[in-house]
Amino acid sequence: MGQTGALIDRAHSAPLAYYIDESGNTGDLTKAGVETYGFEQRMFTLAAVGCDLDDAFMERFNVLRTAHRIQSPEVKSRQAYERPQFVSDLLDLLEERGCPIFIEAVDKHYFVIANIIDRIVVPYLGACDVQPRSLWMKGVMADHMAIYGPPELAQGFIACCQSRDYVEVRDFYKQIIRWAQTSQLPTEGVADAFVRFTRDSLKDFRKLPKAKAVASALPIPDTSPKGKLLWVLPNLTSFTHVYARINRFLEKQVSGVTLFHDEQLQFGDVLRQNKGLMESFNALNMQLPLKTADFEFSASAELEFVCSHDTIGIQVADVLAGFVSRYIQQAVWGGIEMDANRMAIFNRIVDTGERERGTGMNIVAPESLLRFLGIAPRANYI
Repeated sequence: MGQTGALIDRAHSAPLAYYIDESGNTGDLTKAGVETYGFEQRMFTLAAVGCDLDDAFMERFNVLRTAHRIQSPEVKSRQAYERPQFVSDLLDLLEERGCPIFIEAVDKHYFVIANIIDRIVVPYLGACDVQPRSLWMKGVMADHMAIYGPPELAQGFIACCQSRDYVEVRDFYKQIIRWAQTSQLPTEGVADAFVRFTRDSLKDFRKLPKAKAVASALPIPDTSPKGKLLWVLPNLTSFTHVYARINRFLEKQVSGVTLFHDEQLQFGDVLRQNKGLMESFNALNMQLPLKTADFEFSASAELEFVCSHDTIGIQVADVLAGFVSRYIQQAVWGGIEMDANRMAIFNRIVDTGERERGTGMNIVAPESLLRFLGIAPRANYI
């Protein structure tokens, strides 16, 4: 069998159903108070599990529920986190069944900072901005601002999104420049890069009509069912990235695949619209050269929203998303020493992924946070 035939055969043997749920969703980060995502609910996590829920799987899952004395009609992530052996046994089941796992874990503060870098400091101008060196540079700058920048930077950007005021946005450029000029950043050249790039961006900002200038400096908003603008949504970015990772895993063979997402009364339309938008990247000649995800779609998967209490697959995704979110929250910001069982489960989730196929866990956070968790940072760009 040739290489192309082998890839197609591998894709056809993969699951056709992918169940998606999230943990730690506080909505638009420009609406949530800084204290909400600053420490108490710092992490957002989205998990997808590819699985065909046949009778054999259902029977094994129910045996696990009984063995671990989970009596409620729906398995909840909080229950599962208090029963680490249940999570371990569930991972055994998923591994035995060949169920791929895709997890996005996002540090919300870092996500806001990344938006500042992408919109204010080094805004997108063309294909050169998604080249490896450019992506590396943006990552270094985001890490430094997230770790060494004062909380007023994130607060200032949030205020700009809320007001959309020309003067306030213009002054925010100046705020970044002042911070970089007076900061003692540990890496040589990073502060100078902040000053130089932000000044150049400010010059471009001033050349535009006021309305266009403000629009260029802020994230492209989505609109809620009630007509409200939504600016910074980690759940949206995580969903589109997981979909692109599934596309990588299936070698672009997503026709006939269904994504079952936990019911989303507030964000369902937004997710559906952006799914269609990313599927049109080919026509727009937009490419994101990532190792773990393929944003070049040649087909389209179906997207359905279902209730978690009706679908075991959603509950499985919820268990994984909730475990990762709680583990990182407690280990990094909770000051809680992790017990050996939970640590082993977390490390297992990290180690079982195949990056080249898109599976496993992707953590959107400063490199120092990854190292604290015992994970060696690796570049995701090609």
